Amino acid sequence: MDLKSNMQKMHIANAERPITFSSLKMMMNNTYISHLKKYIHWYLLGFMFLGSWVLALHNIPLYHYKHGFDGGGHVDYLNYIVLERKLPPANYGWETHQSPLYYFIGSFLMSIFGTWKAAQYINIVILWVLIGVSYIGLRKVFKKKDQAIVGILSLAALPMLNIFPVMVTNELMNAMWSIATLVSLIFLLKSSGEREYLKYSSLVTLFFILGFWTKVSIIMIAPMIAGVYLFKFIKSDVSRMRQIIVGVTMIITVFVACYPVFARASSSQGPSNLTMVASGPSASHPADFYLRLDWIPKLDMYNTQYYSMLGGAYNSFFNDGHNVLTPFIAFHKKAFVLWILGFFLFPLSLFGTLRLIKKDKLYGIFAGGLGLLMFGVFVYYVSRSGHYSAVRLTYETPIAFAYAVGLASAWRIDRLRYLIYGLLFIQFTVMVSFYWILPWWNVTKGY
Repeated sequence: MDLKSNMQKMHIANAERPITFSSLKMMMNNTYISHLKKYIHWYLLGFMFLGSWVLALHNIPLYHYKHGFDGGGHVDYLNYIVLERKLPPANYGWETHQSPLYYFIGSFLMSIFGTWKAAQYINIVILWVLIGVSYIGLRKVFKKKDQAIVGILSLAALPMLNIFPVMVTNELMNAMWSIATLVSLIFLLKSSGEREYLKYSSLVTLFFILGFWTKVSIIMIAPMIAGVYLFKFIKSDVSRMRQIIVGVTMIITVFVACYPVFARASSSQGPSNLTMVASGPSASHPADFYLRLDWIPKLDMYNTQYYSMLGGAYNSFFNDGHNVLTPFIAFHKKAFVLWILGFFLFPLSLFGTLRLIKKDKLYGIFAGGLGLLMFGVFVYYVSRSGHYSAVRLTYETPIAFAYAVGLASAWRIDRLRYLIYGLLFIQFTVMVSFYWILPWWNVTKGY
């Protein structure tokens, strides 16, 4: 009997075999698992989007505006605009030296709704606009939609970004414009022809100006802008004379648009004024402050900003390291889970960045360069400012985009794919539970 006839008999026998409950269950399970594998990134995105909004809508009514990073000063700025219908003098209050765009928007909403609480709802919207803008950039880098979604999942689950939605602060809006500028640079990197060069240069100019009108510290991404334009000057198919004309036009436009804001900020005596920190004397930190790692075996999740630069950076990124939202508890189980997760997620992001440099050198160097630049700015700022509140990465929030690029790149390795999904799911779930404000917390009360 030949092989063909044997196979035909086996096929007939299998076809005549009755479908049992167990076989049907197995088929359904296989179908469900296959469906879940295919769409897991969408389910996670929906879960995080919904969870993020539920968390914000629960927390905002409870969170007192005076908490956070100088919340009272930000509200005083807003109230002045609402009552006086003009900008306050730069030296009027603790935060009135700040750029005015965020406060124009906040005061407009306060005038409509009749309460300063309206300004607190700005940042949850901005958070998801930031995530959406980041998706556009990640999609350009990776092409694959599910890979780009993994990148924005890492942002949605990041503890550092999720402390902002309840606060009255311009920090998150500044991050949004900074990332929008960086995404425009990503498109410019591999642009071809004069039309695309002009289009993305216009976007870089626009977003940078909007960022400067939100917070002067967007200037810290200027080296990224300069680096990309230097690369294009060497490699672009656009004539160098045309590039010089565009560059000079951009510089003049930015200068004219931003000078009033810069002049106002630099003439003030605000305690967090960027120009004052840059021009003042260096802080007198002990040498071991910059490299101490003893916070790791001590499981110190909250006090590292007083004695360790690296610990302050880590705890502000993967935890509520300054207790701007959560109460201080010496050892909090949820905080510990978030703290531990960082020791998995950060190396994965670093590995992904190195992998991207090998696979796509241009985008890899861009992401790695952004991460190094932001950390360099952080080190410089800490070295100039002796205050413990400077020892946190929330001033350098664009570093989160570099982190997202690295993690999305690492996800491309099959054996890491579901590990990353699992880590991000745990991180987001624990973070929501940890950040869920209870009525007895200190942040529900004024000073």
